[in-house]
Amino acid sequence: MPDAVSEQQRAKKRRTARDALSRLADADCPLPNCEGTLSRGEFKDTDAVVCPDCETPAVRVWGEEP
Repeated sequence: MPDAVSEQQRAKKRRTARDALSRLADADCPLPNCEGTLSRGEFKDTDAVVCPDCETPAVRVWGEEP
């Protein structure tokens, strides 16, 4: 059973990471001097939500594929 539990935990982490990225996409950039809009993409080869105007990541996910 340990394999089934750990697979369930990995699946939950992937869903949580996807949810976090999805919720932040299309939000305003949190930096005070930037008027960009966040979008899903990559930052340094990791899945992320990034502001294309200032190139700042709001959230990065690394480890297992989200």
